[in-house]
Amino acid sequence: MTLMKRLHRRSGLSLLALSVFAASIPACGTSFLNPAFINTTTGGQFPVTPGPSAAFVLVRALNETGVQVEFFITIEREVLRPDDDGNFVLDDQGNLRTEPVRETARVLTGETGLATDIGVLFPCGTSPVTLVGLGENLLPTDRHIAVGGGGAAGATGVGVTVENLNPLSLAASNFNCGDTIIYRAFRSTGTPGGVLVSTFLLPGSEQPFDFNGPSTFIEYQDLLDSAGGEVAP
Repeated sequence: MTLMKRLHRRSGLSLLALSVFAASIPACGTSFLNPAFINTTTGGQFPVTPGPSAAFVLVRALNETGVQVEFFITIEREVLRPDDDGNFVLDDQGNLRTEPVRETARVLTGETGLATDIGVLFPCGTSPVTLVGLGENLLPTDRHIAVGGGGAAGATGVGVTVENLNPLSLAASNFNCGDTIIYRAFRSTGTPGGVLVSTFLLPGSEQPFDFNGPSTFIEYQDLLDSAGGEVAP
């Protein structure tokens, strides 16, 4: 597994320094929402991790290559298993049965500016996120990123498989609900596509509570709750 590096505790980040899109998990699929629609502030600060006050895992794609890079961010979560009649199934011990479900977000980052740092929010309060990684199947042989290309969805980019980039596991305490996971792509000679990817963790448990501006994550949590867990893109 790529060495996970814990960044030093940070009180916040300028709102304009991070472009984050929120992905809800409604029955109809994933939707993306720019936090500028939720709160607006000038010269203030906002939290860099969702936790401990908001039940999300934030996955950021950070592009330091100087060219367009598309990240294939995949999570696996445990969801309640219904029967053919829509009723939840119990196991022999009377516990609700769950089954793993995967979801992939294709995150296209730009060459310069704010477009180089884009994130996806995955709710983890009701259905725990158990795995986070790159590649649509979370396999070492997957295409983890696509480098270069000018297509609208990175279609012309060169697919790159990054060695030793295993998915992060909730069971192995690689991350927790409320954390921020950062995948950083950077130039490296002698590697496939000339790019490597490293992994960083910002623990939500170390997130302070006081900020000059509003918390994007808490306000989005409130928006989801008021909308019954579903927000239109």
